[in-house]
Amino acid sequence: MNETRDVAANKELWFEVGPHTTTSTLDKVFNLPYDAIVVPADLLPKIESVTLPQRVQLAVVCDDVDPQAELLSRSALRQKLKYVFTRRPEHLEAWSSRLGVTVGLWSSVDDRQSLDRAADLAARGGVLVVQFADPTNIPLELVLARAEPRGTRVLKKVATAEDGEVSLLTMEKGSDGIVLRSDEIDEIVRLGGAREQAMTVQYTFEDAVVTRVQHAGMGDRVCIDTTSELFPDEGMLLGSTSSGGLMVCSETHYLPYMNLRPFRVNAGALHLYVWGPDQRAVYLSDLRAGDQVLVFDDKGRGRPVTIGRLKIERRPLLLVQATVRDTPVNVFVQDDWHVRLFGAGAEIRPSSEIRPGDRLLGYVDQPGRHVGLRIRETIKEL
Repeated sequence: MNETRDVAANKELWFEVGPHTTTSTLDKVFNLPYDAIVVPADLLPKIESVTLPQRVQLAVVCDDVDPQAELLSRSALRQKLKYVFTRRPEHLEAWSSRLGVTVGLWSSVDDRQSLDRAADLAARGGVLVVQFADPTNIPLELVLARAEPRGTRVLKKVATAEDGEVSLLTMEKGSDGIVLRSDEIDEIVRLGGAREQAMTVQYTFEDAVVTRVQHAGMGDRVCIDTTSELFPDEGMLLGSTSSGGLMVCSETHYLPYMNLRPFRVNAGALHLYVWGPDQRAVYLSDLRAGDQVLVFDDKGRGRPVTIGRLKIERRPLLLVQATVRDTPVNVFVQDDWHVRLFGAGAEIRPSSEIRPGDRLLGYVDQPGRHVGLRIRETIKEL
């Protein structure tokens, strides 16, 4: 799996409001995967009439202004407030105790003296936003080296999407997030697109040789209905064990008696694992509306999708067992022709037509999970 891309997916993307930021610009930001907006204290009136989406957090930058006084008359904004930033370290302790939110530091680097100061701030812990005058990433790496022992979160302020993309997609570690200060719609959209790209993962799929196909009686079958459109080359990775699984197709292929369901994967039995973001493998029984799982194409590229609904019904089940590089994997799917799996060549295989010796699209993972998270332990799953 692409570990660098997996790290990038966990980085945050923020947008800084400027004097000329318009409501239409903010609307565009809110429809892209930005996690927070940053507002200088003197520009708070600009966003008073703006409704922030529930998922978007608010950060305010204050220097000599008391943030509590600025926000007392703005109760709606106060409820959304997650961060307060200051360029003055002496404010940290007092503001942290009074405000009940995360108080971070804001810094600019344009020479050796200011770099040393930023590095010292990074060594204090907490959250640091830093802007660099020069395009080289060497000063950032020095700040990150000082931040790591204390676990300081460092966000890099940028003026262009290209600069932000380097930290999101290119640097192996890089900053913990990006703060974009630009009102150019093209820059905002481009960086938002880079964030979406960073949220994708790459798995290596392999041939899974079928060793056993068996009617497995009645069981509880789960359909995963997502809030996204799925495509004919996409499906979900499912398996009875955390050692790996098989690719089950989305309901985007011809059905003679009913309409297609381009948001659905007929996943299989309630006990199965489905692979999700952050290297998780989660029981179908644990899923709820609003959770995220991964949808993969037949080349192993995965993207997160949100679950809108789960349908659990009693249905006849079919066990399909296979081996991938001598590792046994299996799924229990609904015993019906319209449920399909991907063949090793990305062809669509109705489950009722699969036979021992057939080759399917499979995946081998490191075994061992605790509440969905990968753990290192001695485990045997049969």
